[in-house]
Amino acid sequence: MAKVIHFYQPGPPEVQCVEDVVVADPGPGEVQVQVAAIGLNRSDLIFRSGHHPLKPRVPSGNGAEGAGVVARLGPGVSGFAAGDAVSVVPHMDPGRGTYGELINIPAPMVMASSSYLDTAGNAAFWASYLTAHGGLVNVAGLGAGDTVLITAASSSVGLAAIQIANMVGATAVAITRGAAKAERLCQAGAAHVLVMERDDIGAAVAEISGGKGARVVFDPVGGPATPVLADAMAMRGIYVLYGSMSGEVTPFPVAAAFDKLLTMTIYRLDYVNRHEELERDRAFLDEGLASGALRPMIDRVFPFAQVVEAHRYMASNEQFGKIVLGL
Repeated sequence: MAKVIHFYQPGPPEVQCVEDVVVADPGPGEVQVQVAAIGLNRSDLIFRSGHHPLKPRVPSGNGAEGAGVVARLGPGVSGFAAGDAVSVVPHMDPGRGTYGELINIPAPMVMASSSYLDTAGNAAFWASYLTAHGGLVNVAGLGAGDTVLITAASSSVGLAAIQIANMVGATAVAITRGAAKAERLCQAGAAHVLVMERDDIGAAVAEISGGKGARVVFDPVGGPATPVLADAMAMRGIYVLYGSMSGEVTPFPVAAAFDKLLTMTIYRLDYVNRHEELERDRAFLDEGLASGALRPMIDRVFPFAQVVEAHRYMASNEQFGKIVLGL
């Protein structure tokens, strides 16, 4: 028997329950992972609530990433051995999920853990840093001399984006809703911190960038602030939207886009059937881990059985960095 977290109907954090189940042997092409730590992501909350594009198949699992060791291999799987330290390649699968002591995952969605991180660090690292790298480097081509506006900067992806911007020589401008986290964002490596409810974003970014504006906006929020950020952008800038946390309609900033020839695009983390891209992106992140330029910031580790409290905490937006479930 193994403990797993299920929910039987979409809803608030309280719909989740810990159950004892018999986990099937890994099937052909699957790796069975003994999970030791699980990284929580905003998508977990959206999926649990029933508002994710992927719909739960009740009783449903949850979770897109985790780290542990190989327990068993299914028929036809090579490249792994029992006891290997592994991490789940971040992905949402409504039929599986990572919230469990023992999980079966398709072998292409399992990779060796980083030796530069402990188990909790591996659970906290990959979804955030692959998202930040994909949106900033692969999509926006962020590089030396660029100015990038990073909203929701105290989230795990926001902090990853600050570190990656610094790694490539860009100027990271963290944007936060209130002043409470401003000092910590400076300590986390942001070159500048702007408070949305206090600062004139356009004037501040113009001063920071020498009048050019920000070439990149990296934003998981959307909503009414979108035109404000677009107005602060440089000619031919690119606005990367990777979420819709505001819950409101995200307008296309037509006036600024025409005036500055802006591009607005969506980024979504997706490595299914894209393993060459994963290998390339991981090589960049491995380099950053080896040099110390990249390091996940874990806000809090909750015991596995406290998943309800962990989801409530994430929904509060009080965290600074990643929330992890530990087993």
